[in-house]
Amino acid sequence: MADLKRVFYAGIGLALKGKKKIEEAAKKFVENNKTEADEGKKFIDKAVKRAEITKDDLSKKINETVKTTASKIGFITHKEVDNLKNEIEKLKSRLHKSKKEKK
Repeated sequence: MADLKRVFYAGIGLALKGKKKIEEAAKKFVENNKTEADEGKKFIDKAVKRAEITKDDLSKKINETVKTTASKIGFITHKEVDNLKNEIEKLKSRLHKSKKEKK
């Protein structure tokens, strides 16, 4: 059970490091535990794959949280700002045309 916990926490830690760091850490882990070469390679490949998946999942969750928080606070998106700018320009143009017609 302690080994499983250690591997779990190592996986989380590895997920936060870059691919190169993951490979280095996994190699050290394999060397320290005197695992056979084939098993070591499989371990490294799995660690890298899990880290990439975890990184992607974490990134998605962070993006979702930021969007939700920004929405709750009342921030608007770039797209919404652009739409408002376009609408203002249209209104300015109409106002300008209207003023010219009255002259």
